[in-house]
Amino acid sequence: MSETNIRNPALPRSRFNRLDSDIRIMILAILVGIIGGLGAILFRLMIDSVNYLLVEGPTTLTEKYISDRFTPIVTVAAPAIGGLIVGALIFYFAREAKGHGVPEIIESVNLQKGRMRIRVPFVKIIASAVTIGSTGSAGREGPIAQIGGGFASVLSQKLNLSAEESKILVVSGVSAGIAATFNAPLGGVLFGLEVIRRDKRSFTILPLVTSSVVGTAIGEFFLGTSPAFIFPTGASYLHIINVPVFIFLGVIMGVASVIWTRGFYWMEDLLERIPTTPIILAGLGGLSIGIIELWYPEMSGISYSAIDDAFALKLSLQVVLVFAIVKFIATALTIGSGGSGGVFAPTLFIGVMLGTGLGHILDSTGYIGLSIPVIALLCMAALFAGSARAPLTAVVMTSEMVNDFQLIIPLMFAVLSAWIVSKALMNDDIYIIKLKRRGLEFSSSIDVLEDIPVSSIMIKNPDYVSSKDRLEIVIDLMKKTGHTGFPVVDNHHLVGIITEHDVTKGVDSTKLDDWVVGDLCSKNIIAVARTCPISTVLLIMTKHNINRMPVISSKRAHHLVGWVTRSDVMNAYFAAKASKMYEDAERDLFESLQDGSVEFGE
Repeated sequence: MSETNIRNPALPRSRFNRLDSDIRIMILAILVGIIGGLGAILFRLMIDSVNYLLVEGPTTLTEKYISDRFTPIVTVAAPAIGGLIVGALIFYFAREAKGHGVPEIIESVNLQKGRMRIRVPFVKIIASAVTIGSTGSAGREGPIAQIGGGFASVLSQKLNLSAEESKILVVSGVSAGIAATFNAPLGGVLFGLEVIRRDKRSFTILPLVTSSVVGTAIGEFFLGTSPAFIFPTGASYLHIINVPVFIFLGVIMGVASVIWTRGFYWMEDLLERIPTTPIILAGLGGLSIGIIELWYPEMSGISYSAIDDAFALKLSLQVVLVFAIVKFIATALTIGSGGSGGVFAPTLFIGVMLGTGLGHILDSTGYIGLSIPVIALLCMAALFAGSARAPLTAVVMTSEMVNDFQLIIPLMFAVLSAWIVSKALMNDDIYIIKLKRRGLEFSSSIDVLEDIPVSSIMIKNPDYVSSKDRLEIVIDLMKKTGHTGFPVVDNHHLVGIITEHDVTKGVDSTKLDDWVVGDLCSKNIIAVARTCPISTVLLIMTKHNINRMPVISSKRAHHLVGWVTRSDVMNAYFAAKASKMYEDAERDLFESLQDGSVEFGE
């Protein structure tokens, strides 16, 4: 008998994959945490290197050997050259690396089962380092999210992990990179859950925590334990008289988040209408940034030093308002023209500047309940919460970035107020809008079958035949059960499948006794592991036009544990869909009763 060939697109294939799934994913979470942490360090080093090559080095040489009068030429030329390099990289190698990166990770996790092209993280880290290093106005969070998540995706594809394991690993990579970048382990976890995963159902959190802690530890080892911002601490923030102010600030930032988000994409649309190539457009965007930075050098890169100056009360009302407007324009030009960088840091910058401005205005009225730096910090978190629709991330990460957890309750008032106002005025957040503009419909209520394993619907202990059984036994079994196919099992191991079509070949011959099952059964088998999601089973059945599949133990590849048919899968789909529709209708009715839109007759 020839060797059985069992094909299984979702079946673990290595010795490592035969470990217990929880142990396996925790080992990988630690590895991804290391990769995410080291990726964040490498990313910073690359930014510094690019900055030295394109800005600091040429500036020093110009001032030393020519004249400092030519320094402005370097200031303008550096981002223009950087833009051309980035435009070419993205155009020729990975167009997914354009922009802020987070939407692409959201798409990968929620729509592509954690998969992305292997080249993407490599192109992203280079393109973003060149954008930021050449003084482009962008942040590090988007790139590091795509870098950490991208390398996790590469790892999951190489190990042939299941869809759910891949998604957990990708989100863990994002959490590790964010945590290492901002020294915020809890913020990294929440960023992964709220911003990337966005699923209201349960999601394995332990691997995210593990990766985030490992990433933070690596970041602290190389970069130290200093908080992201220098913030004056020690004041008492929670007083009943200040609560209306917290809410007021949140409402203002909720409106500002809508203006910032819509304005950002309006500028992007405007730039895309320019009749030129993507590479030239990126170069023109960089040139524009260089011109802006001749007058406002504070707009360069992530601009954290200007945020520290605002907290230290070194900036006047007029200056912070101008800075907020100019940063908005510079960021929209950098990313909208084809640059590669995040919107997190620019959002923080604009929030701090607007908050400092509000603080100066309140201070001029005689209000002394909150200091200007506290108002600025609350506005910073609220603007991000309104733009990204991630209130918990905004509260926790802000507290971690300034190392002051007395702010939790004030932040909650401001952030939730901004979140409510933003949702009331705008349907989608700054990340999801990019996906929808590309024609991708995203919903937090993802595929209803994606998290249900086939083991929950398979026929356990199915009827089977042996390869040594005579053909008449198979015919009798088909008549008795009404089934048109059976797995062929020898010594508890799957060796083939025999169908009605195979039997017909034997019936057409002279004598049934001349044939045994092993002579006619198909040995080229398509099987699935018991942990395989039902959604994947349906895709495999549709692709190969088959109506039944054996289910194999994920630990012993040839051990038959069940049998699944297309009708089983479709029944599960309609049941899950009906359950979800019932839950949605029940929720809508409850909300209608709450707002009084449903009336009852007498």
